[in-house]
Amino acid sequence: MSSSYNKVVLVGRLTKDPETKQTLDGNLIATFTLAVNRSNNNGDVDFIRIVTFRKTAELVHSYLQKGRMVLVEGKLRINKWKANDGQTRSTPEVWADNVVFIESRKGEREEVPPYEEVFGNDSDIPGDVPGDDEPPF
Repeated sequence: MSSSYNKVVLVGRLTKDPETKQTLDGNLIATFTLAVNRSNNNGDVDFIRIVTFRKTAELVHSYLQKGRMVLVEGKLRINKWKANDGQTRSTPEVWADNVVFIESRKGEREEVPPYEEVFGNDSDIPGDVPGDDEPPF
């Protein structure tokens, strides 16, 4: 039996105001691009497309705008399609499960929420899981 794990956690700033669409069945979808600094101290930045759905999309639509810093937790998805020229194209994006506001609207820094508040308590992890210093194989 094979298993996989797909979880992405990013902290960055919105490059522009979110775009919002509504599906035929009335669900809201909000998308935005997150500028995430790389940790190499060279000033390199990655621009990651974020997609939110339903209640999360409503919150994003109502409260986020260009420049706001957020923490995004979600799953990496690769969209593939055929372009008009017949070429297969793909683009990565993160489908957000949670979006945490790190700064207030006025640019005042808010306290970053504790890990447990964002990701839950680790007490439900079984005791036979190896420590971080051991590879899981």
